[in-house]
Amino acid sequence: METIITELLASSHHENLKKKIIEQLTTNTQEMPQSDWETLCDFSYGLILEHETRVHAEVGEYVLSWIARTQKQIYLKYFNSENLEFNLDKAGSNVLEIYKLLRATTKVIKYKNEIVDSQYIESIEKDCQLLQRYAEKYFVQWKGRHDLHALFITMFYDLPKSIPSDRNMVLIHGLSNVPNESIDSTYRDYVEKSVSLIESMWNESVELINFTIREIFIRLSAAGSHSFAMALLISRIPLDHLSVITPYIQKNFREDISRFELNIRHMIDMIPHPFAKNIGHWIVGLMKALETVKSHELLIPITRINITKVFRYLRDKKSREDALLVVKYMLLGYQIASDVFMLVVPMYPEVLDIISQESDQVDVLHELSGIAQCLMCRFSANQNQFAPLKQKLENLGMPKLVQSEIRTILQEHNWNKNIKSAETTYKPTVRPARSRKRIGLQNLGNTCFMNSVLQALFNSLEFRYRIFRATSNKSKTSTLHQLKMCFGFMAFSTRSYFSPSALLETFPRWINNGRQQDCHEFLKQEESNQVVSNKRPRLDMENQSAPRINYNEMPISAFCGTLENTIKCLSCGNKSRTKEDFHDLTLSLKAENEEELNEDNQYFCDKCNGLQDAVKTTQIIVPPRYLILSLNRFEYDKRYARRIKIMTPVTPQDTLSLTYVPDTLERSSKNESNYTNVEIHHQMNGTADLKTNGNEIIGDKVDYDLSAFVVHSGTSAEYGHYYTYAKDEEDGNWYHLNDNFVITSTWSKIKDEGEDYKSDTPYLFFFRQKNLNNDDLDSSITSSGGSEK
Repeated sequence: METIITELLASSHHENLKKKIIEQLTTNTQEMPQSDWETLCDFSYGLILEHETRVHAEVGEYVLSWIARTQKQIYLKYFNSENLEFNLDKAGSNVLEIYKLLRATTKVIKYKNEIVDSQYIESIEKDCQLLQRYAEKYFVQWKGRHDLHALFITMFYDLPKSIPSDRNMVLIHGLSNVPNESIDSTYRDYVEKSVSLIESMWNESVELINFTIREIFIRLSAAGSHSFAMALLISRIPLDHLSVITPYIQKNFREDISRFELNIRHMIDMIPHPFAKNIGHWIVGLMKALETVKSHELLIPITRINITKVFRYLRDKKSREDALLVVKYMLLGYQIASDVFMLVVPMYPEVLDIISQESDQVDVLHELSGIAQCLMCRFSANQNQFAPLKQKLENLGMPKLVQSEIRTILQEHNWNKNIKSAETTYKPTVRPARSRKRIGLQNLGNTCFMNSVLQALFNSLEFRYRIFRATSNKSKTSTLHQLKMCFGFMAFSTRSYFSPSALLETFPRWINNGRQQDCHEFLKQEESNQVVSNKRPRLDMENQSAPRINYNEMPISAFCGTLENTIKCLSCGNKSRTKEDFHDLTLSLKAENEEELNEDNQYFCDKCNGLQDAVKTTQIIVPPRYLILSLNRFEYDKRYARRIKIMTPVTPQDTLSLTYVPDTLERSSKNESNYTNVEIHHQMNGTADLKTNGNEIIGDKVDYDLSAFVVHSGTSAEYGHYYTYAKDEEDGNWYHLNDNFVITSTWSKIKDEGEDYKSDTPYLFFFRQKNLNNDDLDSSITSSGGSEK
């Protein structure tokens, strides 16, 4: 049969005739040896895999689905889970091969899902877990590849169990990156399926709708162009959720409310798009929220800048309903001066003319007429300029409003009645001045992991000082030189953000590959670069007399401390101690006193002369001036053969008291427990009065203040987003640093946000010793003022 199908596909017959002949061929085929059926399975799979033409793929799909229906056992045995996984793994990291294999494998599993009974449910679940693993790995990495995202969306739509665990975030991320192409059937199908999947999740939890609204606002508040596919998602949100907007603005972005100007502007751009429906309600909802929080300084420029654009949308019947909502709110709300109304007065007669030609638009005509009459009355000093508009209203026979009606309408809609008109009339649009203490960093494509760490490092005043003072090779490939340049822009530039592209290019390819990385791994790489650039010997742990690295000459020395590791053999009781310099500590999310060394990780005991079970404890003997703590948020899950995120909540504490055991202190059973991990763990969870095994901790104390911390947003280890909170060492103000977006914040607000957004979890903490003397730092270098770079 394969030969017949191959020759038929290669013939010059019309594609519909080819399909019809193949349908007849399969209908007449009933009995074949099992080996022939398996060969046909492989042949059909290959047609989908290679996708030589659309007809080849469609024929392959048809034959496979026919085999699944008529030869169920053969199909299920041939396409078992092990074989499917083996085939996918053959692709390695080749994107094209992964795409082709995923496309074919998804079809195979789809047909399996259509024929299985309870006996094979476990097999289907295993297949979907396989697809889910690939989706979690590649969906975000393939940002901007519409064809690849379309494949995943089809897969999610046909096999919902293949959607990654953080489903809503993944789907919104994909939708927000759909290119603004011509709206053909393929494009519309992709967008419709994406939105339908998100809608289906709303049925599971109302909270997911609010989460979606929040994600839309975050994405639309970024500069640059935006996918019009988001318009369809916005149009599907139930309008009764408009009520969440005002509390959201009040709670989250009061310090930099101006970011909502971008939300409104981008939504206005979406009004004429075929996907847009009800978007006018969301624009007005945002503006009403700004009115509620008395952000008139933002409402005024939003109205002035956008009124003519929105008014033009009234010409098109498809966008008229949403445009009218916005026009009405803007014109009747803005009553402090005539400038906004005068912008649309010349356009008014033409728009009325167009609408009057449409018999079903009488209500719209009356609405616009009423708005015009109210504002001509409000700004009666401009009567001479209203003559053409008045004439048009008279020619159209529009009913006249009486004074009492006009007065009521103006009073009801005036959102700026408390503003002194002398303060705002004809003033140019001026954005609130931004503090130059902090600037943002441009996201260069999944580089939030780098930006978040750079902001935290820059916030560490001593490290910043040492970077500026360090002698570096001025080569483009020198990490130290490019970091110095980056910090220079961050300290002195008056721009709102800086692009760290030159710095990124100095890192290894595994970091500079356009994929999301672990910010802790980036920090370790940066620390490694700092040590290597010192050109001095590393500390030899076997030879204590070997020369040590002179950390005092290195920028990274600000974070350098010393640990003592004690390993106790459980067989003979012998103890071995080694010292180790560190720049950051990894903290387990479990309060473990000891690390067990057993099974494949046994300890070689010199006294026993063999591998033995042992326990390892760690103590700090020299505390760093700046302490970096990394929470062990990610671990490898053997069941699913992938990394997962540990969602254990940790509430940031603004202070930390740490016990260390200096070399001069005699060792005893009281100070040999692994207090470092336990003590920090308890303090991070708000239980600072720590005693272990009935004994108080023995050692000296050092107190720290929280300087900054990096947050990972998302529930998956394979994707998500990083941002930073940092407390300025000079003025004590907190900043929220999210790529190129920077706002001031407060400690209470930061803690509230941690309670509200459970998937936003602290990951890296930067602490600074209390009363650290930085008086010797050059103020001309550490100052945030300066000239434009």
